[in-house]
Amino acid sequence: MVEVKTFGDGSDLQLIHGYGDGGFRVSQERYAGDLFLLPRQAVAWQPPTNIDDLVAGDLLPVMGEELPPLLILGAGEAPQHPFFELGKSLREHGVAFEVLSTAAACRTWNVLMSEGRSAAAALVALP
Repeated sequence: MVEVKTFGDGSDLQLIHGYGDGGFRVSQERYAGDLFLLPRQAVAWQPPTNIDDLVAGDLLPVMGEELPPLLILGAGEAPQHPFFELGKSLREHGVAFEVLSTAAACRTWNVLMSEGRSAAAALVALP
């Protein structure tokens, strides 16, 4: 399990404190498997078996009624797929899109939360 430095405590923001071993530790709670984060909510998430097959329809329902302005996809160890069509579909809904490794997405998420930004993160668990 990789430990992540976080910013402050006593908040209900969903900060990532660790990742690896097939899951995540968010706000001191352990989640097994893939995870979808909003600033104040963490839920289990089921991406397609092959992450390269991910489409907007897999993400929009878990984003809620008010779509966040940014979605970060933590797509595993070293994502090779550019997700052009997914990015285009999300932009059509007003959502900016970034693909990162899961590790980089976890670090980026905590920085965004420390800045008070509105975002969502879809994270693929690392072994």
